[in-house]
Amino acid sequence: MDSFDQLRAVRALFDGYPGSYWVAGGWALDLFAGRVRRPHSDVDVLVLARDLDQVAATFTKPRPMVQHPESDTRRPWEPGEQLTPGPDALVFPDDANPCPIQILLAASDADEWVFHRGRGTIRKPLTEITLMSPDGTPYLAPEIVLLFKSRGGRPKDNDDFADVAVLLDADRRHWLRNRIAPDHPWFPALR
Repeated sequence: MDSFDQLRAVRALFDGYPGSYWVAGGWALDLFAGRVRRPHSDVDVLVLARDLDQVAATFTKPRPMVQHPESDTRRPWEPGEQLTPGPDALVFPDDANPCPIQILLAASDADEWVFHRGRGTIRKPLTEITLMSPDGTPYLAPEIVLLFKSRGGRPKDNDDFADVAVLLDADRRHWLRNRIAPDHPWFPALR
């Protein structure tokens, strides 16, 4: 599927979820660009780690599983178990949705998103990281997605940056530029 149809599964799954959530990763960049730019193997959805109790109460059948970040092995997730933003992710059984959906966890402090790799120094108000698609799907602001992708060095991350950087307004470019190293390959394009 190369259309936004895959995101219907996310909206349907999260329809009864009372907390905040955001489509993240490459799909968020597609929503920002207004077009599907490349194929996707899954959909990343970001939730606040502090809302894990709401995740557990909402997603009971099937209950998501914890996926190990390096081996991709899965194990049962017990409600009440604390998970760590960054390395820990939740996934649904492969047959639970028409496309794989991975729940990523975000650190937060009151009404601010906190970058888990930034030792608490990289923050942004939740209202500023939230964008909405025309059909009402919440998605993560592109500068936040690109900050996550800036650490990977994967070809698809570099392609995502090349596709989306030209669409960033001056504020978004400036914010991202101030949060990556001056020797990063993306730095010159953010001037």
